[in-house]
Amino acid sequence: MLAINDGFGSRREFLRVGGLTLGGLALPMLLPGRGWASSESVVAGKSVIFLFLHGGPSQIETFDPKMNAPAEVRSATGEVATRTAGVTFGGSFQKLAQRSDKLTVVRSFVTGDGNHDIKPVVGRDTLGANLGSIYAHMAGLNHPATGMPTNAALFPRAVDSTTQAPTSNFGNFSATGPLSAACAPFVPGSGGSAQEDMKLKLPLDRLEDRRRLLAGLDCANRALDAAANAGLDEQRDKAFRIIQGGESEAFD
Repeated sequence: MLAINDGFGSRREFLRVGGLTLGGLALPMLLPGRGWASSESVVAGKSVIFLFLHGGPSQIETFDPKMNAPAEVRSATGEVATRTAGVTFGGSFQKLAQRSDKLTVVRSFVTGDGNHDIKPVVGRDTLGANLGSIYAHMAGLNHPATGMPTNAALFPRAVDSTTQAPTSNFGNFSATGPLSAACAPFVPGSGGSAQEDMKLKLPLDRLEDRRRLLAGLDCANRALDAAANAGLDEQRDKAFRIIQGGESEAFD
């Protein structure tokens, strides 16, 4: 799933899922481990591109021209016929209108409120998580064959470095809600966290010093583990000797 542009607490509450109300369930029970179902039942071999327009044209200029409405309501760009009988698009969508048989306009979705935020990418219906994060939680973080992330967010600067930086005034596109931070969208391109995390931000000599320190700590940790395991083995052997020696009969 590709979203473009831009632990559960233990509290109990009612959650509406697929038309069913689940009441009184502890929320950690709803998304345990890999999710409700196996990845085989989730992955259908298809990708989803979700284009989110910050301040983009309204539905009147896009997919619902309302040319029979008064001038102050109908599309300012006119309308154009599509390949779908009885359906017109805004006048700017001439090429898209010729491909209407390859797409579906969903007219049944309602947000439930008039807040200017980033629904439905992140909202109440997604438990405050990015839509793609929910998919990644269910299907796995990476494609099993290619290793590509199953959830990515492509912000404008990944395409054009001169565009504005991602904003969070209306919500966080990378939010994972109650899910693990590992489910956050992969952000490629300029300014993305992936590129920033791979940049060296300290001198090479300090990096080598930290590398040596890490190696030393690893050696010490292995030595401690070996000592602890040796003591554990001794205690385990003692326990077996007690059981086999019949010491429990002394307290009969």
